[in-house]
Amino acid sequence: MSPQMIERLWRALFDTVQMVGLSALIALLVGVPLAVLLVMSQPGGLTPAPKLHRALGSVINGFRAIPFIVLLVALLPVTRFLTGTTIGVWAAIVPLAISATPFFARIAEVSLREVDKGLIEAAQAMGCRRRHIVTHVLLPEALPGLIGGFTITVVTMIGASAMAGAVGAGAWATSRCATAISASTPP
Repeated sequence: MSPQMIERLWRALFDTVQMVGLSALIALLVGVPLAVLLVMSQPGGLTPAPKLHRALGSVINGFRAIPFIVLLVALLPVTRFLTGTTIGVWAAIVPLAISATPFFARIAEVSLREVDKGLIEAAQAMGCRRRHIVTHVLLPEALPGLIGGFTITVVTMIGASAMAGAVGAGAWATSRCATAISASTPP
């Protein structure tokens, strides 16, 4: 392999790590609170709110049902508004994060629902507030499932980042677009 090819491979690896890493961080920071909200608002939850639960669940299911490539194209105006461009690493982070967040939120919700109800009842009997139940009972008890779900989410995002690269993300696609634009622009 030529040194140029090795450099491009390293750059592509760095771009992938950057796209997936930042998108995964966003999915984690938004997905866990969404999952907690779903578990808290479900019928029989700590603060039942069936209408909120149904509405939020419908939005999450709606985003999960959209194939990534369709979401990528549909979010082009939002991506351009947020990043100023529709090509490159930063432009890929927006649809990756928006796609991964509901995916991870559902996985996290399942992990949180599997926490033993007896532990929650014991915390309530001891007079714990809802936020303490969430931070000291629900999240620590669901941690193994949350970690496993986050791992699955990251692996899924790596595959999606390849699709994002095919339509304009990453150094290779950005350099190809820049070359094509400069070749078509008169001097």
